[in-house]
Amino acid sequence: MKLVTSVVVLMCVGVAQTHDFMSPTLDIIGELHKIRTMEEKLNALHEEVRELKSKNEAERVKVAFSASLPDSVGPFPEATTLLYKNTFINIGNAYDTITGIFTAPVKGVYFFIFVVFNAGEEATGVRLLKNDNFVVLASDNAPGHDSEDTTINSVSLLLERGDRIHLQLIEKRRIYTDSLKRNTFSGHLLFTV
Repeated sequence: MKLVTSVVVLMCVGVAQTHDFMSPTLDIIGELHKIRTMEEKLNALHEEVRELKSKNEAERVKVAFSASLPDSVGPFPEATTLLYKNTFINIGNAYDTITGIFTAPVKGVYFFIFVVFNAGEEATGVRLLKNDNFVVLASDNAPGHDSEDTTINSVSLLLERGDRIHLQLIEKRRIYTDSLKRNTFSGHLLFTV
């Protein structure tokens, strides 16, 4: 009898263990929730890595140009965009010698400088425009009215990607140039923002 009781007890323990093994008490819904949470965290990390890569690429952007005016220009009855066609450098190709327009490739702070020389009979004047809006001006009287025939101006601007900068000869003004390349327009990216 003792043997039969031992066998029955062993069989019951075995069935109980088999039942536990075959019917795990796993919380499937809880585990799915954990997987979903991990997936959301992984997606957030992926997005953060993408943003950091984009920011790193923007910080590596190099932009600098410098060009001179090839010919004397003006006077014209209305303001005219100046085309500085003789480029010394155009790193990043942000300055277009065909249109005379600089287009910001990235958001950042840019520095621009322009030199205006005139030895003709007329006064001179050039304005820098941002998206067709006036920013700064450089002008000078006609030679003989004062001792200077050169004027200069510069400015640092916060530009959004796609903002346009160009120089415009003021109406009824003239720029004289010669082989000494004294009329220049230059700019460069100081830093991205």
